[in-house]
Amino acid sequence: MAENGSPEYVCTLSPELVKKAQEELNEKPEWRSRDIQALREMVEKEKALRIRTDDAFLLRFLRAKKFDYERAFNLIMTHFKMRIDNAELFEGLRPLAVKHVLEAGVTGVLPHRDKLGRRVIVFRPGKWNPSKFGITDVFRTNFLTMSRLIEEEETQINGLVMMMDLDGIGWAHAKSISPLYAKKFMGLIQDAFPARFKGMHYFNEPTIFDYIFAIGKQFMKEKTVSRLHFHGNRYEELKEFIDEENIPEDYGGKGPKYSNKEWMEELLKLDAHFDNEAKYGLVDGTLKKPTMKEDAIDCMVGSYRKLDV
Repeated sequence: MAENGSPEYVCTLSPELVKKAQEELNEKPEWRSRDIQALREMVEKEKALRIRTDDAFLLRFLRAKKFDYERAFNLIMTHFKMRIDNAELFEGLRPLAVKHVLEAGVTGVLPHRDKLGRRVIVFRPGKWNPSKFGITDVFRTNFLTMSRLIEEEETQINGLVMMMDLDGIGWAHAKSISPLYAKKFMGLIQDAFPARFKGMHYFNEPTIFDYIFAIGKQFMKEKTVSRLHFHGNRYEELKEFIDEENIPEDYGGKGPKYSNKEWMEELLKLDAHFDNEAKYGLVDGTLKKPTMKEDAIDCMVGSYRKLDV
């Protein structure tokens, strides 16, 4: 079951990003409408789904899977299956529901992109007080943040990076991060979210971080591990991927002191939007399993896209 009535897609990408999308994501402007329609038809055949099928929504999944229809469709299925299997994380999910997390300063986004055009999420778990709210609220806040960012076409092409400032985390935080949570979070960013995650940069790692990291690493794919960077308190290394004038002064740059206030205000203004988004998902609580595993698809010589090359 699909919900359409969408306006026709209008590209907002610069000529440079159009070229990058073609080279890195197999996105050909002359085929784009055809590709979106092909994915739409696949979604419409899945009666258990009640989701948007407008061009903009489907396009983010196509870009995440380099315009391979089958993999994009499997990502859609995995995404909504994850949401129904973890109802405690997604039920009633809207910015007002996590306002307390935003006010604590746990999650934010730098106002400017990095040198490669990627959005930079700033995650400060040390600002989280486990005695006041649980890790579920932290997960929900991060999910909303990523969901907002991935609506941006430029972010769909260039991707996301995460800057994790671990100052202030201690045993109370470590006790709250269970293997189950780590598995869910890594499953989200690696297998169930339509984004290009290009790196995680850790700063101010305390000794107890070794314990916390060991919990999460067991669920990380080799590709994810290769994109981890550990900086300690060497803030000057931020200059390798962020222009100095865009680095907050409290992280060794020339920009204003870091604050997530603007990001919090942006999310809260979108409360009605996300409340509406929450109505989409599974109709009957079941999904057909993907016809193929992704690793099998990766090995195939002929995918839908490859037949056209």
